Amino acid sequence: MKPVQLIVFIIWGALCTSLLVYAGMINLMTFAPGKADTSSFSNIIALAAGSAAALSFVLRKLLLGGFAAGTLSLDDPAHRGRFIAGHVVVFALSEGIGALGFVNGVSSSGRIEAWLPYIALAFVLMILHIPLPSRFKPAS
Repeated sequence: MKPVQLIVFIIWGALCTSLLVYAGMINLMTFAPGKADTSSFSNIIALAAGSAAALSFVLRKLLLGGFAAGTLSLDDPAHRGRFIAGHVVVFALSEGIGALGFVNGVSSSGRIEAWLPYIALAFVLMILHIPLPSRFKPAS
């Protein structure tokens, strides 16, 4: 594993940990009983989360496809920045779904069904986007 790959893996781990923090925080919060109708707000959050999930795959292909195909090399300093930035963008979109779930959970008085699916989806996406060295071919 090259140093730049290790850096990306550390960033990935930190963002996965933040998802645990979101889940822990919302579980520890106390909410006053409320009867506010948040269904339209929840629908907007669901649409944003679905869009971010799809966009994470599109941007992974656009930004990191050259590394997976072997046309871009981590040995070139100019490509290292693209490698890190591309991963940060993909990870941020994935982790952002967990943040949307946190916001939805807070606005829904902490109901588990309002936040858990989002944090679970964010974890699944982070696993799907894990930066394993085996996913990237050396440049030929």
